Amino acid sequence: MEHGRVLIPAHGCKSIKKIVCIFLIIIVSNTSFGQQNFEAKKGVLDLRNWSWKKNGITDLNGEWEFYWKSLYTPSFFDSSKANSAVYSVVPGFWNNLIPGKGLLKPGFGYGTYRLKILCPASNEKLALKFLTVGSDYKLFVNGTQVLQEGNVGTSKATSISAFMPAVIPVMPENNELNIVIQVSNYTYDEGGLWDFIKLGTEQQINTFHIRNVSRDFFIAGSFFLMGIFYFVIYFFYRRRLSPLYFSIFCLLLAIRPLVTDELAINYITDWNWNLIKHIEFVSLYLTVPVLSLFSYELFPKEFSKRILRYILIASVPFVFMALFTSPFVFRYFLHPFEIFILLTACYGLFVYTRAVKNRRPGGIYFLTGFVFLFITFINDVLYTNLIIESIHLVYVGLFLFIISQAIALSRQFFWTFSRLEIVNTQLEKINDELSRKNNTINEANKQLTRLNAELDSLVYRTSHDLRSPVTSILTLIEIIREEKDEAKRNEYFNLQTKTLFRLDSLISDTLDFAKNKRVELNYEPVDFRELIESILQDHIFSDNSENIARIVEIEQQGIFVSDKTRLSMVASNLVSNALRYHNLNQDKPWVKIIVIANNTQAELVFADNGQGIDEKHIDHIFTMFYRANKKTTGSGIGLYIVKEAVEKLGGAIQIESKINEGTKFTIIIPNQGNESARD
Repeated sequence: MEHGRVLIPAHGCKSIKKIVCIFLIIIVSNTSFGQQNFEAKKGVLDLRNWSWKKNGITDLNGEWEFYWKSLYTPSFFDSSKANSAVYSVVPGFWNNLIPGKGLLKPGFGYGTYRLKILCPASNEKLALKFLTVGSDYKLFVNGTQVLQEGNVGTSKATSISAFMPAVIPVMPENNELNIVIQVSNYTYDEGGLWDFIKLGTEQQINTFHIRNVSRDFFIAGSFFLMGIFYFVIYFFYRRRLSPLYFSIFCLLLAIRPLVTDELAINYITDWNWNLIKHIEFVSLYLTVPVLSLFSYELFPKEFSKRILRYILIASVPFVFMALFTSPFVFRYFLHPFEIFILLTACYGLFVYTRAVKNRRPGGIYFLTGFVFLFITFINDVLYTNLIIESIHLVYVGLFLFIISQAIALSRQFFWTFSRLEIVNTQLEKINDELSRKNNTINEANKQLTRLNAELDSLVYRTSHDLRSPVTSILTLIEIIREEKDEAKRNEYFNLQTKTLFRLDSLISDTLDFAKNKRVELNYEPVDFRELIESILQDHIFSDNSENIARIVEIEQQGIFVSDKTRLSMVASNLVSNALRYHNLNQDKPWVKIIVIANNTQAELVFADNGQGIDEKHIDHIFTMFYRANKKTTGSGIGLYIVKEAVEKLGGAIQIESKINEGTKFTIIIPNQGNESARD
């Protein structure tokens, strides 16, 4: 180790980099690969080309009509007396739309949102899915009031807040839904339609709701069991406080899924929203001091006691406000607390890095888990504040963090046990030499032997009981399988199982996707013969493809300029598919590649006499994650990448295919060396 430098073991550093890179790719995927939803424009959301069966649930995002300081009913709009509307982006806070609002002035007031939805022609019964609205609202659909949460008023005295997720069945009239929402807020510093509002068939929405509630109970139960487990460890081994702090941290995490999002706690209690909000923020504000105490207990030489004292003192006002003040006050300080978390997390990274440098037992696991938690926390802060489009990932980060801490704690117990074994061995040797002369050493040896036996028993129990939480989690999964809509549950878990087998190809395709999305076009001369031969060489050992004839016909006139990386990406995917889906019943299977390039364009043909694609799949094969052949382990994004890359090159792609006869892809790519192509 060099003085003044933080050194991490080479193998540990490489492992962390690989895992973090994969995790970052998954996060980027979540921010980019979501279902393409239509957005409302100037108060109208056109879903006439939407398919409930194919596209599923949609978010009612976009520009809603917004009328500040007005509580309009649907009949008022029919009379055309409404003031001219401004347009508010939903989901979003209305604070920026309040005339004359200062930086620190709360978003108190009331207003009306309005959206017209042009629905696809269908007789299916639909449903709306609401989480929470800031902070009370009244919902009208097609002129009829269908829901009221709290009491919408024009002052704090007449307004009664309520936070309750809701599913509302609706039926379009003449394939239209006219939604009017009256909202008032005198509770929080921010108000408006701040959560995603979803629309789908009644069955889809109910399934979505049940799945979310089940997920929240699953997460809460997992953290609860982990907390109880480590409390039992502390109960039997009270010489160290780290299991106790870790147990409290897990129990705090178990609370949060129950009091956020779907508010699953309402299914087991009848607590009012005010109490639930207090519990939510107390559990949040306690996580930082508890985790800091846990880290200090593990690494007292790396974690400054003075810094710990500052963290505990700084946490007291937040916890005090969450306990004794109104939701307006303690939520007002949420953003400062996020900054406090960020600063504390940065110091935590410093502490764990020093622990790795100093070769503390389990340091590498603590650092890895904390990096995951840090990344997901940043993602969730940006997502919650509507800065990026993503999904909540903090529970994924917390699971990885908890698992890494569990491994690290086990390693520390093992390290302690190993050290004691070494000491015991040394003392036994000394005892053999001095047994006749020193009764004091004999007594000390007996005491150490007893201590060793106690630790041996504890480690055995720890190892044996590690299966208990897993068994409980599996039992909970089985309970979820036995829910009312069993077919949907089984389909969901089977999909997860298949995903594990597709992970390797998915990561590879994801990297290609990221390259295609992020890397700028790099035009250079392309030698098609060299390109195709290189790709065929890469696939020479593809499974069961040794007997497939490769037929290559290349006619290139002059210099062809394009992006070689993307051309290689396109050709490699199509060659791989042709080899993978060859027809086992063909006597003479073949793959044919034809390239005709000139000064204007290149025509690339990839043909085979393989399995072919059913006509019903042709219109969908370029859709992300769509797989025409469910029996293979493909990722389902290869052809999507091909189409995206071709379009980025300014080209076009066509497909012809018949079952058991083969498939033919024809691609036209413009020559960027041609002046007209560049124009």
